[in-house]
Amino acid sequence: MKILFQQNTSAEILKTSAINQTIFLEDVIIGIFFAAFICFISYKAKFLTLSGTIATFILAGLIFSLGGIQWSVPILTFFFLSSILSKLRKKKNENVELYFDKSGVRDHMQVIANGGLGGVLVVLNVLYSNEIFYLMYLALLAAVCADTWATEIGTWKKTNTYNILNLQKVEQGVSGGISFRGIVGSLAGSFIIMLSGLIWITVPYVKYLLLIILSGLLGSLVDSILGATIQIQYKCCTCGKVTERKIHCGMETKYYKGLSIINNDIVNLIAGISGILFLIILRRTI
Repeated sequence: MKILFQQNTSAEILKTSAINQTIFLEDVIIGIFFAAFICFISYKAKFLTLSGTIATFILAGLIFSLGGIQWSVPILTFFFLSSILSKLRKKKNENVELYFDKSGVRDHMQVIANGGLGGVLVVLNVLYSNEIFYLMYLALLAAVCADTWATEIGTWKKTNTYNILNLQKVEQGVSGGISFRGIVGSLAGSFIIMLSGLIWITVPYVKYLLLIILSGLLGSLVDSILGATIQIQYKCCTCGKVTERKIHCGMETKYYKGLSIINNDIVNLIAGISGILFLIILRRTI
């Protein structure tokens, strides 16, 4: 009788394991197909370059497959809304593009800088299931979304822009510049990411919702501080403007300030990490 019970138990375990493997395989297949669909649309809409499309396919396939809808909604919210906002802003104020290293069409480095850590967090959550990884994921996306929206909304129209360190007026679009409209945009970007993950947060609502929004805002300010200090910047030999571009006015620019290895992608990556760190620090102190 005992042997029969053990055999039945073993059979049930094997059956459960087989079912779980089947479900996992189905999730992976659905995730890959969905990632391919999103990448196709994004490439056609010129949200992504070819290299950005490939990087997004890998990253999205990973997040969609392992994280399901819970992890997919926030990153899709960030990607699509930010891309649309960038397209609309470019029509309103195209001249500011001359200051940016890259256009609103994201390449592989921008994809990795903004979302690469999200792929790491979803894997960690699968290996060591804990809601803190999801909260860190939201803080990461809140920071990169806050930074993106601060730029897009802050440069939507001509407005007074100030250096974040000394509050002296700077030209709109210059690295390290902030504006009232940009700060409002930063808060809106952070808020929208919090909202996108709202229904899956089971820890105390008010505290963590505020922490995610605040972490996103602070992460975007770190981006501006880095932009004003160590991010590489060049000076145009023709018009004399300070820019992130190596080519300006059809001519090669000269080094102005900053570290050569700290470009806009690295700054965005650090801003995302800062969002995570702020969440960890704030949840221990508030």
